[in-house]
Amino acid sequence: MKKIYFIPLLCFIFLFQSCFEVIEEVKLKDDGSGHFNFAINFSQSKSKINSILKMEKVNGYAIPSKDEIRKEASKLETLAQNTTGISNVKTNIDLTNYIFIVDLDFEKISNLNAVFLKLKNNKKLDPKITTDYFTYTDKKFIRSQKVPIKALYEKLDKANKEIFETAKYTSVYKFDSTIKSFSNKNATTSKSNKAIKLNGSVINVINGSEKIENTITLN
Repeated sequence: MKKIYFIPLLCFIFLFQSCFEVIEEVKLKDDGSGHFNFAINFSQSKSKINSILKMEKVNGYAIPSKDEIRKEASKLETLAQNTTGISNVKTNIDLTNYIFIVDLDFEKISNLNAVFLKLKNNKKLDPKITTDYFTYTDKKFIRSQKVPIKALYEKLDKANKEIFETAKYTSVYKFDSTIKSFSNKNATTSKSNKAIKLNGSVINVINGSEKIENTITLN
């Protein structure tokens, strides 16, 4: 029987057919250091999730207990904390409303990418998947999307695909400097012009009709 646990940047696959929202936030200082916050919010489906957690398995996946979920979150926290340039790591596991948050500080953006690389290697994900999601050089911040999400999605059966139909994605990037330009025209800037937000549909990102990529040039 297959098991699936706490894997940020993916979803909790054992919670199939549950509505969720992914929220990604980066606060970047001019010197390249900053703060990262990543959340997966299943609160709209907590009644369904409570029922699922009483089962032994769903769609061929073993259902972990709440204690097992907490242990996996603790492992993630340790993994990130032991990464060079990463500090103040916190995981908030709300098993009442089913909101899961990872929060940390980084000295430079490459340290954040190193956490993603460690996570990929720890979970033995496809080695072809690159994890340099963010870059920052010469006042230019780039959010890339290099995971072959369409190919991964196509490998799922119909039941497992349904979770993505109503899933939402939000990214928020905040800066010390004002924004000069940005490439993703679906994004909107704040009144101060020091923050930019992008809302989207996960299934549209998978199908390619929406993009999460953005190149943001700062003044």
